[in-house]
Amino acid sequence: MDGIELRHIIHQNPELSFEEHETQKVLKSAIEDLGSKAYPVAKTGLIVPIANDKDEPYVLLRSDMDALPIKEQTEWEYASKNGYMHACGHDVHMAVMYETLKSILKEKVKGNFIFVFQPAEESGGGAAHVIEEIKNLYKIKCAIAEHVTDEYEFGTLACRPGILFASATEINLTFKGKAAHIAFYKNGIDAIMTGTDFLTQFYKVNFESKVLAGFGKVFGGNARNIVADTFELQGTIRSESLEKTQNVIDKISEMAGKSCDKIGATFSLRKGSVYPQVRVDEKMFQSFEKAISKSDFKLDLCDMKYTGEDFGFFSLEYPSLMFWAGTFTGKNKAGLHNPLFLPDDKIIEPLAKFISFYVKNLLGSEYLK
Repeated sequence: MDGIELRHIIHQNPELSFEEHETQKVLKSAIEDLGSKAYPVAKTGLIVPIANDKDEPYVLLRSDMDALPIKEQTEWEYASKNGYMHACGHDVHMAVMYETLKSILKEKVKGNFIFVFQPAEESGGGAAHVIEEIKNLYKIKCAIAEHVTDEYEFGTLACRPGILFASATEINLTFKGKAAHIAFYKNGIDAIMTGTDFLTQFYKVNFESKVLAGFGKVFGGNARNIVADTFELQGTIRSESLEKTQNVIDKISEMAGKSCDKIGATFSLRKGSVYPQVRVDEKMFQSFEKAISKSDFKLDLCDMKYTGEDFGFFSLEYPSLMFWAGTFTGKNKAGLHNPLFLPDDKIIEPLAKFISFYVKNLLGSEYLK
């Protein structure tokens, strides 16, 4: 099987976070047909260790596996057969890493590798689960991953040393009041009024540099003629560090408290998924730059992106490199998490060849000695 065929199978049968059972089976079968052993990790993921030298540390290459609850609108021959979709390119990531694995096996590249097909990147922080299971089993020198995007043209790889992707934290802010019939409004405590007062103040705040914070979903109350006893805001905070994110959370809590004090309401704030920032190691980036200069790709030295990525857990644990792989070929530019997002099959083999080339350059550099 080649990467394109694998991609077609997986794209038609997308599965949500920690539900990637069939995806796991398809990958395991394809990998073991190559003569390698694939072992379950984090319930629905796989690891593929390749040990050529017992004294050497491993280079970790990671792909994510899960899809999104989005109904596909591409009308592609291999479009999703269910109500979910690989709208973030994880099907491509799996195909690229599968082809990279094939290349390393075929060329008998010296060194130790561990390929990680990771579940639950979109929600659930699957990376943290994988790390917890493997960190005491394998000595890992560094970690590598890519992410496709049609923000850049095919042939462009975007990266930067330092923070590439922001820390991303989900927050739920709930205001609690007291229900009462609208005819007896003064007997109630209006949670919607409290939340609205908070939002008015929130949108006036200028947070620190490299911080984005906002609420994209609001709901509350029980009926049109009852004073609302609850009002919930769901949002996200993106910043260059978990420390900056905590400063924002502290400020939001302070503001919410002041709004509640005005009419005797209360509030609670809880975090959902917390993804750390993705940090690109300086020396790995230098090797990446050199590899690009010897390839058909070109480098875009990009700014920090406010995209969240749970590869950040790997970059906290190991020296890491992640990069954007451009997919735009002149048509159908849609953006990630869009029902029309559909990278072309033709990008798979060149990206796999480049990653293999980069890994070989990395192995031959002073970095891994």
